Amino acid sequence: MSESAERSPVDIDDYVTIQRFLYAEMALLDRRAYQEWFALLTDDIHYRVTTVSARPAQDETSRFAIIDEDAQTLKMRVDQISDPNLTHAENPPTLTQRLVSNVEAYYGERNGVFETTSSILLYANRSGSPKTGLYGGERQDVLIRNSSGIKIAERTVNLAQTILPDSTLSLLL
Repeated sequence: MSESAERSPVDIDDYVTIQRFLYAEMALLDRRAYQEWFALLTDDIHYRVTTVSARPAQDETSRFAIIDEDAQTLKMRVDQISDPNLTHAENPPTLTQRLVSNVEAYYGERNGVFETTSSILLYANRSGSPKTGLYGGERQDVLIRNSSGIKIAERTVNLAQTILPDSTLSLLL
């Protein structure tokens, strides 16, 4: 995403379109419609999830990627979690509810490109288990509007936690 301090906020029509896109995308993930979700990505998607390294308050915050994928590796993961015969981690499937809020959207450097930030919260519960997972953080997306609609070209999720509840993250954010 652009680091320019002079980003131009999108107009209200584009904002509503982007917001509706993000809500519909979350709904696809909660319904486990992973193939439909994957169709919302560009062919050159870069998908990254980071977490914070625990440090004393006087030290600078340090982030590291726990997931760093492209279209090919995301496709393999989507195919795996879509097929209950291929994954033990998601059989039975995790029950999820995703929330997105605090959406900010700006025009990118090129026509049809949007840069967004949003807050996300993912509640996850393994079927039959009293243990729940709660993942929260900031999502930074680069969205591209073309003739087929809006697509996600880049996603970085900066989790606001140092320890993952399940010590793994098989869920898509």
